[in-house]
Amino acid sequence: MTKRILVSNIMMLNERPRFEAEIRARGWEPVFPEVDQFLSEEACLGFAGQFDGWLAGDDRITRAVLEAHLPRLKGIAKWGTGLDSIDLAAAAELGIPVKNSPAAFSEAVAEVAIGYMLMLTRSLLAIDQGVRAGGWPKPRGLGLFGRTLGLIGYGAIGQGIARRARGCGMTIIAHDPPLAAARPDMEGVTFMDVDALMAEADVIALACNLTAENRHIVNAARLARMKPEAIVVNVGRGPLVDEPALIAALQAGQIAGAGLDVFEEEPLPMTSPLRSLPNVVLGSHNANNLHSAVEHVHANTLANLDGILAD
Repeated sequence: MTKRILVSNIMMLNERPRFEAEIRARGWEPVFPEVDQFLSEEACLGFAGQFDGWLAGDDRITRAVLEAHLPRLKGIAKWGTGLDSIDLAAAAELGIPVKNSPAAFSEAVAEVAIGYMLMLTRSLLAIDQGVRAGGWPKPRGLGLFGRTLGLIGYGAIGQGIARRARGCGMTIIAHDPPLAAARPDMEGVTFMDVDALMAEADVIALACNLTAENRHIVNAARLARMKPEAIVVNVGRGPLVDEPALIAALQAGQIAGAGLDVFEEEPLPMTSPLRSLPNVVLGSHNANNLHSAVEHVHANTLANLDGILAD
């Protein structure tokens, strides 16, 4: 029987003719559903029992979804790095392998993080908008040189940001308990508690995975610890930040600004106050979208599914 493959990740859906040909060349039958950003749990359940393999995006793949797709589903190849939308414990228990592309986007995301920092600390977006409107604004910037970068998460992305930040003359502090325990004397970084980091850093960058423990790791109490001239940059996952608390801090001038590539709800709702705040630079969860990195993940995701279905 021909293996049927569900293709629900946006990146392959955006190049459907290419990947339809690549999947059919393997002797498989691809199915491309309508997807906005990701499939909801309900939508995933609607495909139950129909597929042998899954080229997934950030679809809400819960225990209920996994159980409903048995016994036919042999495994999931997740496009990209993040696995927080998949119940990995349930997948392991049910014997459904899940493969991703670890660290594939580290350098791409690190670049964008530095971009947000420069845009905010040198008011580059405000200057651009002012000149376009016919003005000639000259806001005084704070810059990065001589300032302290606090990284929440010091894995591949965090270390990539740190390398670039050192080139800008920044001091690096980080919160990453597992790494701090394993390598407490890691050169070039001082590990510390997240509350202390929030108080000491001039720039705070979130570069960790989303877990139950670190959801809303940046909350109202921790925002209150920050310096008034400090900024927050989130290139991790939206729910790492308590968005209403961040909005309140920005509106009150409690902190200087925020650069956000990710949000609690994506796409960002039109009603979000973030859209009208002048001290915010907004992204579209696009920090990973670097040509070389995307091509690598395309190939690796298909190779992952090859391996799953060959077993």
